[in-house]
Amino acid sequence: MKMKLFRFTLLFVLIFNISTYSYGWGKVGHHIIVDVAKTYVSKSVQDSVTKYLGDMSWESASTWMDELRGDSKYDYMKKWHYINIEKGNQYDTTIENGSNVVKQLEIAIHNLKNKSKLTKEEIALNIKVLFHLMGDLHQPLHVGYGNDRGGNDVKVTYNGKPFNLHRIWDTDIIESKKNTTENVLGLLSKTSHRKIKKIVKGNIVQWFNQSRESLDLAYAYPEVISDDYINKCYPVIENQLLMGGVRLGNVLNEVFKK
Repeated sequence: MKMKLFRFTLLFVLIFNISTYSYGWGKVGHHIIVDVAKTYVSKSVQDSVTKYLGDMSWESASTWMDELRGDSKYDYMKKWHYINIEKGNQYDTTIENGSNVVKQLEIAIHNLKNKSKLTKEEIALNIKVLFHLMGDLHQPLHVGYGNDRGGNDVKVTYNGKPFNLHRIWDTDIIESKKNTTENVLGLLSKTSHRKIKKIVKGNIVQWFNQSRESLDLAYAYPEVISDDYINKCYPVIENQLLMGGVRLGNVLNEVFKK
């Protein structure tokens, strides 16, 4: 009887940990980012990227890195989704020996700029990494603090259920507001050309620092997540999705222009 109880408890703990540990924007967030990017690139660039992806859609490619987590062949990618830096500290290229979202995003872009040296399969792999990590870079808690694993250890209650802060930003705020690509494209249509040019300027480290600027808001949370908190955070998340999509599109235009 005790052994059965122990096994049940262990199974519960494992399921709870799996369900509450968040890996990145939920599918909706990643899909929005690549859909925005698709509207930003030229037709020839869109055709080139689609050709390399083969039977995989842009949306599927954007979440591929999350869906392969159970495949030990890709265990080396586990730390690529995030970077943890304590408050007040700066980015350092040696963090996790470069096995982090900033460095791996830089590497993927470098590889694609030198795609003539790659096979078609290698190009497709780097596109999928680029799609996903550009999204993760723009989720502030993926570039958060190590002492709570980017908010994964911050326990909150939402709709009467236990969650963590990271999950709230990954998925729940987007879902609660029923955010869609059309919403973000509507925001983009109201954004001046001058502001868009400013958004795409810079490099991965600068974009990382900009995402970190939203952490103070993220951590101004109540233990029971309220509508007021969601309403304050949603415009930031929507803007992050917009910037991630436009920046991804700009990188694709630079890499695949003819």
